[in-house]
Amino acid sequence: TAKYEIGEISGNLGNVKLHFQKSGDSNGQFAIVGMPVNKKPGDYILTIRVPGKTIFQQTVTVVKRNFPITELTLTPQLKQQGFTGKKIISNITNKENVALNKILNAYTPAPYFDKPFIYPLSEVSITGRYGDIRKTGNLKIQHLGVDLRAPKNTSVLAVNDGKVVFEKLLPDYGNTLIIDHGLGVYSLYLHLSEFSVKTGDTVMQGQAIALSGATGYATGPHLHFSIKVRGASVDPLKFIQASQTKF
Repeated sequence: TAKYEIGEISGNLGNVKLHFQKSGDSNGQFAIVGMPVNKKPGDYILTIRVPGKTIFQQTVTVVKRNFPITELTLTPQLKQQGFTGKKIISNITNKENVALNKILNAYTPAPYFDKPFIYPLSEVSITGRYGDIRKTGNLKIQHLGVDLRAPKNTSVLAVNDGKVVFEKLLPDYGNTLIIDHGLGVYSLYLHLSEFSVKTGDTVMQGQAIALSGATGYATGPHLHFSIKVRGASVDPLKFIQASQTKF
């Protein structure tokens, strides 16, 4: 089997360029790419090349998935705090997501991690599914993470080694923590009651980084957990499962 150095292997998935890295202590290399939830259904060609030739090509088919539509819940307490459906969707779409995307679109070319990802809680129970569409009147917004059951002040764990690049209170996302794992992979933890780390800190997989809560727009204590891969929101639990079979 031929061996190639870093930089000799290149590739694309559709029009997305792949960035290859050495895989742990082995002679293998890997690349990570995310398929956005709103990717247009169809066939996309995965191509891997070395200088002078194509060594692998395969069609990846994206199929349409119909996500459930639910009402955006507002408790009397949230209404009393000034939350409205229109204000929540406008704030998240036009302010919070715009601000966070400036961080999430940055690309750290080397990985902080060298092992599979783990779950952010010692016990995982889904209370809000990835991709569900939440609407109020004529407005709607897609849930680009999972809500996990977590009583207030449950320890939240770093899903892999990385660097804290954001820890701040936001109006709707509440106390929000973001870890850069390198290679364009970020993990996000929302609605926290308090932080245990700060921006600039290096964290290790399994380290307690925060406590769960119900800050911001939240009907009760829980952990909203997301994974972004090179700007694409992916199903975070499936991403973790895939990492455990690939790394």
